[in-house]
Amino acid sequence: MKPYIFVHIPKTAGTSFRLAADSFFGRTNVCRDYGPKSPETSHIVKQWVIEAQDKWLFKKAFERSGYRLLTGHFHASAYSPLFGTCRMITFVREPLQRLVSEYKHMVRNYGYEKSFEDFYRAPHNINRQQRILGQQQWASLGFIGLTERYDESLQLLRRKYKLDIPNLRENLGRAGLAERYEIPAAQEQELRHLNAEDIALYDAISSQFDWRQRLAERQQGYVSGTLMHSDKGRLFGWALSESSDEPVCIIARVNGMVIAEAMANQERPGLRTIGIGRGGYVGFSVDISSLKAGDEVECVVAATGQPLVQSPWIVQAAA
Repeated sequence: MKPYIFVHIPKTAGTSFRLAADSFFGRTNVCRDYGPKSPETSHIVKQWVIEAQDKWLFKKAFERSGYRLLTGHFHASAYSPLFGTCRMITFVREPLQRLVSEYKHMVRNYGYEKSFEDFYRAPHNINRQQRILGQQQWASLGFIGLTERYDESLQLLRRKYKLDIPNLRENLGRAGLAERYEIPAAQEQELRHLNAEDIALYDAISSQFDWRQRLAERQQGYVSGTLMHSDKGRLFGWALSESSDEPVCIIARVNGMVIAEAMANQERPGLRTIGIGRGGYVGFSVDISSLKAGDEVECVVAATGQPLVQSPWIVQAAA
């Protein structure tokens, strides 16, 4: 059985999920990669990933050990070539609230002594969620939940994977997430400027989360997919159904008028390397050569109306 991969973004209720996963899978069935200095990091990670730097032999050791879950503070791209993204799980949180929470966590538990401004201006803390998940790759992840909607996230996760992960609340730092941190206006303005990519990511994931929930209520299948790029008068993207192996039919509209229909069955070798279904034959393209700069192309799943990530696509002037 293929393992699940949990990308644990700091201060997104990831510790609650990890401990709940320990309870569900059994702690000995969970492998951990929290870095070379963490006592949580599993022996085979230290041996093969950190010391030998041989991820292929790590995968072999992982399989022999019978692990069901790999979890840790790592980028999605660190393990997607080995295990794919179809069983990769993560949670994201409103970026500014997550930053404040992580700062307070570092002060409280690790003796961090610098100011909040020093913390959030550090390059590694800017757009952190976007960098961990990857600008294009995140749409291929098996499941992305929202910290602020943790209960709903677990319900949708159970629906997709049939995993009865218990609802635990650990390491939140406060009584709960309903109370928001107050951020001075000047700091908030700077934070929004610095983390514009993270904010856009969170908004896009939230929109897709709403659609996943809406489709679940209708007993309809969710579709993973995104618009990718345009070139020589064509717009390229990919789409994959979670409930069927049939290719997804995509409708492209401009100003409410259908301009094209396309089946998502073209080869995308780059997606095959991260384990996308249908052997990577999930791509599509539509002709936008007759459109003018500034036109917005909306690409939706024909069966449900669900928009793909990065839809609508704004047509750019020819170079």
